[in-house]
Parts: sequence; C-alpha cells; structure tokens
Amino acid sequence: MYSVNIHDLFSPIDRDKFISEVLENKDFDIELIYGSNFKNTNFLRDFMESVCTKLWFSQKEVSRFILIVDELNNNAIEYWTDEYWENKMRIKAETEWNIIDIVIEVEDNWKWEKNKTALEMETLRAHQLKLWYGGHESIRGRWLFMITVKSVDRLYFKDTEQWGLIVWIMKKIEI
Repeated sequence: MYSVNIHDLFSPIDRDKFISEVLENKDFDIELIYGSNFKNTNFLRDFMESVCTKLWFSQKEVSRFILIVDELNNNAIEYWTDEYWENKMRIKAETEWNIIDIVIEVEDNWKWEKNKTALEMETLRAHQLKLWYGGHESIRGRWLFMITVKSVDRLYFKDTEQWGLIVWIMKKIEI
C-alpha cells in the first residue's frame, strides 16, 4: 500500500507524478492521510478526478466518484471529527479483463459525543431507506445513504480498533 500525507502532494505536479507512479499497473492500493478539515476537500476531489481519468473512466463515472469521495469525506468531517484530527482515505483498484473493482474507504476517529457504531449506522441506513428515500426529491437532507447507495454496488460500515468508523464502498466499472 502506498501511504502518503496529502500535504506532500499539494503541488499539482507532485500529485500527478504520484498518481502516475501508482497507476503504472492498473491494480493499486493508496492511503491518503489528511486533516479533518474542509480545506482538504478540493484536493481529494481533484485527486479522485485524476485517478479516474487516468483509468479511462467515462466522464459520468468520474463525476460519480468525485461525488462519492466528497460525500464520504464530508460525512467524516461534518459529524465525527475535529479539524485537527487525522482522517484516512484508502482507494484500492483490482482489474480483471475490462472490469475494475474500486474500493474506497474513509476512516475517521469519531471522537465526538454523539458518535455511532457500525451497527448503529447500519440500523440508521435501513431506517432511512425504508422511511422516505423513495420519494425524496430535495437536494438537502439526503444523508450519506441516498447519495452512495444509488451510486455504488456495496456500502458498509466497520468499527476501528481506536473507536473510529470506516465507511466503505465498492463499485465495479467496465472500461
């Protein structure tokens, strides 16, 4: 796994060089470490766009992955972590023929008074999807579930050993 603090890649030249090195082979495993701060969201969007573009994803898929990364990251920042704590985003790809399996996970530390466990998040997801997502048309109040469930093949939650939470998605892309 390639692990890097995003501050080491803030220059577009450094970012592109890193992505090119990692993507020499279409199978890769990257861990980005970053402060839980909205100032980092633009970098994460640009990073994901560069990765998807180099993998020859359609513009529609590039846009979806940017939205997914944005939502996973914003969820961690808005609800669970302080701006001085570190979050981690892992992006993994495995290729077989013309199918790429992409896994993205965001790990936060959940040092918040109202944190939830993975089981509580699964219960909340089931409740929200059953309750009102079928007819929901507003762009606000969508929660993590509506955006990701409609865009990915799998979504799950996992507790970390340090009392944090990992939100994980998987999507198969045909290229």
